[in-house]
Amino acid sequence: MFFLVQVQRSTDGVYTKGVVVHETLEAARQGFHAYLGAYGYGHVPTIDYVQCMVIDANGMVRDSAVDNRIVIPEDEPQEQ
Repeated sequence: MFFLVQVQRSTDGVYTKGVVVHETLEAARQGFHAYLGAYGYGHVPTIDYVQCMVIDANGMVRDSAVDNRIVIPEDEPQEQ
């Protein structure tokens, strides 16, 4: 079993997340790339953060990617 973890954030700060179960690593990776392709890299202007991970049944992260385009206003303190 492989688990595809999907997270996205809309520009209004609302997070959507989910886990999809796949039988094979290849199927999980196909879903990984499809999710990033659909929601990441600025393809949807109202989404500013996308994270995907493929995890195997033992908890090992097999693939991971983050597209973080969250804009922090200059007047807000930033974490260090």
